[in-house]
Amino acid sequence: MRLLTFIITLVFIGYSELLIAHGGGLDSNGCHHNRKTGDYHCHRSGAKSNSSSSFSLPSYRAIEKESCSQKVPYDRSLYKFNSYPTSTSKGFYTGRVCTTNIDHAVSLKDAHDSGASCWTSAQRDAFANDRMNHVASCDQINSSKGSSTPKDFLKKSGDGHGLEYDVITKCAYLGIYFQIKQKYRLSYANNDSALFLECGIRLD
Repeated sequence: MRLLTFIITLVFIGYSELLIAHGGGLDSNGCHHNRKTGDYHCHRSGAKSNSSSSFSLPSYRAIEKESCSQKVPYDRSLYKFNSYPTSTSKGFYTGRVCTTNIDHAVSLKDAHDSGASCWTSAQRDAFANDRMNHVASCDQINSSKGSSTPKDFLKKSGDGHGLEYDVITKCAYLGIYFQIKQKYRLSYANNDSALFLECGIRLD
């Protein structure tokens, strides 16, 4: 986990204008807001977003063993995401100057399919509004990414179909994705472990 934190930190530091001039110290959770990007991220091991839930989330293994009674099909309306404006004109994934909006590194549907279908409404709302999972994305890139898992999203970026773009923060993105999946005890069933290993991340 220390190696992962180190890798993410190096990538973020190297991401020039987007990720410098943070301003302000860490809060009690070891996190702070990036004034350039408008995102909320954490530096200390085990840090958590101040918008995360204070109640316990179900273990995915427990969900696999027991068919939970509240499991429901995916619908975006199940997640009450309170959208807010970004404070940057550069997209997190590409570094391009563009019109940006908030994207969930782990999409709502991805979360739903990997365990959140068994959550309560309050748990889903907490996940949707956890700024640790938010990045400022170019709106076209966000639309292209949709609910894709990392493998499909990175494949879309240069598959010769539709919008083409270079994801220059691959390891930082995968690091956030991994931390969110770990934090909310979500399954990695639909992920490519080899892709994460390229950034020193093991999906154990």
